[in-house]
Amino acid sequence: MKISLNTLPKGRSEQIFDSVAELQHDESIEWEAKALTVTLSIDRQDQSTYIHGAVACTGTFICQSGMEAFEDTISGDFDLILTTNPRHMEENDSEEIVLIPAQQVEFDLYPYVHDTVLLSIPISHVCGPDCKAGQELKEKLKPESAPDERWNKLKDLFNE
Repeated sequence: MKISLNTLPKGRSEQIFDSVAELQHDESIEWEAKALTVTLSIDRQDQSTYIHGAVACTGTFICQSGMEAFEDTISGDFDLILTTNPRHMEENDSEEIVLIPAQQVEFDLYPYVHDTVLLSIPISHVCGPDCKAGQELKEKLKPESAPDERWNKLKDLFNE
């Protein structure tokens, strides 16, 4: 997922990538990626290129509650500044800034897309609020008898 820096027009432009191939071949992904759309809003100035990427990814995930496969679309975005001016890095320490050589013709966006996709996955990723398999699992995990009352004092041990 590379952008050609030498062919970008001055000013604002937009590019759309819709290839999911890199995500499908990435061994760090533990779910099946089915579709990916990356929309880039690019603003190229003299020594810097400002990029805003909006990422939408559809995949087959495993429900953490019911442990069954389900399809979901996740989305996120990233902002990036590519610059050939080292002073620009000192001025903006809050942004994601990458110093590139002036003669560089391509820049690989895949690491930023990859991180955006992974950070967009919810911590508790379930197929829905009415997950039948999850409800069945919760029922099976309920204790058959009430816990011993002597352990109740430990519940508030760390609430100080």
